[in-house]
Amino acid sequence: MEGITVEAARTKLLDLVAQVPAREIEQIPLEKALGRVLGTELTAKTSIPPFRKAPYDGYAIVHSEGRSQFTIVATIGAGERYEGKVLEGEAVRIMTGAPVPDDCDTIIMQERCRLCSDDGIPLQQSQVRDVMDPFGYDILVNGVIQKGENIIPEGEECAAGDRLMEAGVVLDAGRLSVAAGLGHRELAVYKQPKVVVLTSGREVVPLTETLQGSQIYNSNLYMLQGLLQEQGVTSFKTHHVSDDPEKLDEEIETIRELAADAELIISTGGVSVGLFDSMPAIYEALGAEKLYDRLFMRPGAASYGGVIRRENGAFTFCLGLSGNPTAAYNTYHLLVFPVLRSLQGRRDILLPVVMLKLGSAIHKKNPFDRYVQGAITCESGEAVFMPNRVFTSSALLGLAHANGMAKLEQGQHSYEVGDLVAVSLLKAHE
Repeated sequence: MEGITVEAARTKLLDLVAQVPAREIEQIPLEKALGRVLGTELTAKTSIPPFRKAPYDGYAIVHSEGRSQFTIVATIGAGERYEGKVLEGEAVRIMTGAPVPDDCDTIIMQERCRLCSDDGIPLQQSQVRDVMDPFGYDILVNGVIQKGENIIPEGEECAAGDRLMEAGVVLDAGRLSVAAGLGHRELAVYKQPKVVVLTSGREVVPLTETLQGSQIYNSNLYMLQGLLQEQGVTSFKTHHVSDDPEKLDEEIETIRELAADAELIISTGGVSVGLFDSMPAIYEALGAEKLYDRLFMRPGAASYGGVIRRENGAFTFCLGLSGNPTAAYNTYHLLVFPVLRSLQGRRDILLPVVMLKLGSAIHKKNPFDRYVQGAITCESGEAVFMPNRVFTSSALLGLAHANGMAKLEQGQHSYEVGDLVAVSLLKAHE
């Protein structure tokens, strides 16, 4: 068995991913782009905003020192433009977002203005309610008017041609809103990696069957499907591998066909030293070059990493995870997660890590780095990491609320409440 640290395994894998030919790009409608990875930089077609505009309802005027009374000559709403001339002493009633008339240099908030007659006498509220069109009425402004106030300038956010997004960012709701505001009906995105998911184990059965004896349900399948979907991969192939030695050749051919054009194969189970652990043999038969077959970590030591080099220059990465849920979940986030992000063309490939205080003590022998799942909670205004009560390799139920994964350093066997630990944020990619 060739043991290797998690960091060394990740470096080996990512160095190879860097050799993968540039990802192909496809154009897709904006409404289908959520969660996809932008394939080219996005630039502004126009200035944002493309004209001077009103930040809220009010009156656009030509500033005149000392003047506080103005005659309303027009009303404009958002999407409309006033083409007429505006003179000193005149005002254009303007709605939020409407373009400021060319002659005007100041907007007065509506709350500071009162409708009045031309002799400067303010109208009563009952009279104001009866005014359907204020054209010809005067406004009387309360307080000093500052020249240039309350105008959003053209290009306040960006100028035409400015780069607003770089290739490799994930298109979330905010970025789609920006793209729509720039007039993009379609976006260039990287094509999705082709992924195959394999589960294994004679004791593992689908949900459609009733458990018999020592059988268990195939929870790993749904875990991997969910993790892939969380990373934006919505289409993938799945197969459950028989660990019957007599069916090994048949399984190899089935997987060879399934993974003929795959860029990533993820498997759970069958990577340890048991009699029926056949995944390394299957990967070898597929032509994989082994990178490691054991990790210096707990839980998750039973792991496999390899790569198939295709004749066309493509790579198929083979990542075998433990069949135990907690171990598989940990190793996925430590190794599969960054490899998949790199294959997707993403700029950010690692989970963010923060230092948090422990909410409960942990006393456990750690001959290797240990990764413990748990919940990040807030106590008295401070973020705290509360480790799962059971964090053994085969634990399952803790996955329901784990949003963090703490790294306990090799050789440090006791952690007390309040000790700082490095915690990977498992849900930061959602």
